[in-house]
Amino acid sequence: MDRNTISKIVRKSLNEAFCSLHGKGVRLEKRTKDIKTQLCAEGNSKSFYTCAKDVDNSNHGEWLYDVCWLKYGNAPSGTTYLVDSKLDFLEEAALIVECEWWHTRGRRCNLGDIRDDFQKLLVGRACVRCMIWEDKEQDKSKIAKSLARMVTGYSATDSDDLYLLARYTAEGFQYWHLSGNGTLS
Repeated sequence: MDRNTISKIVRKSLNEAFCSLHGKGVRLEKRTKDIKTQLCAEGNSKSFYTCAKDVDNSNHGEWLYDVCWLKYGNAPSGTTYLVDSKLDFLEEAALIVECEWWHTRGRRCNLGDIRDDFQKLLVGRACVRCMIWEDKEQDKSKIAKSLARMVTGYSATDSDDLYLLARYTAEGFQYWHLSGNGTLS
């Protein structure tokens, strides 16, 4: 599956999760769980092996990131399995996702919390890397611009890397695509 299709599916999933939660005063744990559930449902429907903590429809618990969509391949003939014939040969990471909310873990998050989660995406390899966050900044693109500078400053960045940035607001998600060359669109 190409990365533009993956990005479109993720945006659709986030918009659906937002519509089901908007105005209901739900706790952050429920918001996170609903988003992860929606993303896992979409990943499963596309035959990905999904990973997310505390989500009934994921194939596995949390695996490095808040949500992952993985594809496993067949072992080459004559290969000795390390552990499991189905899970030893990771073929593709289609999507990796990190979420950071304004109030989290009993305290307000700060911009360093968003930075720390985003740096996990920087070192990851996936078709699409998605950062979801909520902030109270007046400048709606301040954090997106900061993340773009982080991408261009990271030595292992490829120009064709794709990040989907999703800023949670009271009106819905605000999206940017961030390319490896630092361009926001």
